[in-house]
Amino acid sequence: MVHKKYCYYPVIIILAFAALWLSGCAEQSRYFRVDQSVYSGVRTIDGSQYIPLEKLCNFYGVKYRQDVYTGTAKLERGTNEIALRTGSSTILLNGAHMKMDRPAVLADGEIYVPMSFVKNNFGGIAGGKAAEIAPPVPVESARIYRIRTVIIDAGHGGKDPGAISRRMHLREKHMTLSTAKSLGAMLEKSGMRVIYTRKNDTFISLPRRADIANNAKADLFISVHMNASRSASLNGFECYYLSEATDDNARALEAFEDSSIMTNQKAQAEHSKQLDKTLWDLALTENRKESSELAHYICDSIEDARVIYTRGVRSARFYVLKHTQMPAVLIEFGYISNKADELKLKDPVFLKKMAELVAAGVTRYKSEYERTEGFSHK
Repeated sequence: MVHKKYCYYPVIIILAFAALWLSGCAEQSRYFRVDQSVYSGVRTIDGSQYIPLEKLCNFYGVKYRQDVYTGTAKLERGTNEIALRTGSSTILLNGAHMKMDRPAVLADGEIYVPMSFVKNNFGGIAGGKAAEIAPPVPVESARIYRIRTVIIDAGHGGKDPGAISRRMHLREKHMTLSTAKSLGAMLEKSGMRVIYTRKNDTFISLPRRADIANNAKADLFISVHMNASRSASLNGFECYYLSEATDDNARALEAFEDSSIMTNQKAQAEHSKQLDKTLWDLALTENRKESSELAHYICDSIEDARVIYTRGVRSARFYVLKHTQMPAVLIEFGYISNKADELKLKDPVFLKKMAELVAAGVTRYKSEYERTEGFSHK
């Protein structure tokens, strides 16, 4: 005779499975799903599907701020936020560094994001639970980790003379141009494509210099300068990358080098102060490591040659470093305000030797960058 309590076992088992199934559905319901009406704005860009970011945000009540000038956007809802910029696959999700499989793009004045962004990241801010982050689309290493194009930026020019030495009246703009041309010629000999922001005594605004580099989708940006200080004792070679200014001298130099932004350009440079931190965070996150490595390779090359005192690698927020979307350095070849440096920098042979040493540092950086696939297994 079967006891009655055993008759309830099948019912209990069925109820247990039902509870598990329902809990699974509840869990799934917390995942974000895109409303079909949003897909009406989807367009194909470079063979991939993209969706307009502002339309997506408006539909789901996410606060959206865009700066067309810098190509940045910031999404906010509650305590959550996402920051991104066009031309980059890097995003900051609540401060965490993440990668999309394709970069955000600017088309017809609107920022578009790849469809994978909607699935993998947008749900975390729109109210649902973000799906698992999809791994990046595999791309062959040679295409990613290859230094092909270098921007050489001769500082100042035209109506902006840069620093002027007191004793010999040397003008920075002439010295930077000749040095930039020598450096570019040497990099071209090593197989790199070189683009100059200026090739003659012309004034090029700081925003325009950054645009030249970004539009060319260059791999490196090198800005050439000669230094000056109120203190005649300061001397030596320095190489800067993007970060907070580390000392008073760096902050003063930062202000001087950026002073060529004219009044009408300042209106643009002030664009959206609330978005400036977004741009700053993204630039730091994405390119700081490579920029720092490049600066060290260059400084090591100069120091090993012992042709001038080397003050080392330093950091500052120069405009051209902050607004370029690739690893970038700003080189100060010496102080024309210092008597010993001025005598050296006056000599074209010395400047050509310095350009040769910088080129050697860049070439070694290129070799190591490609060998280690972006220093990922250095």
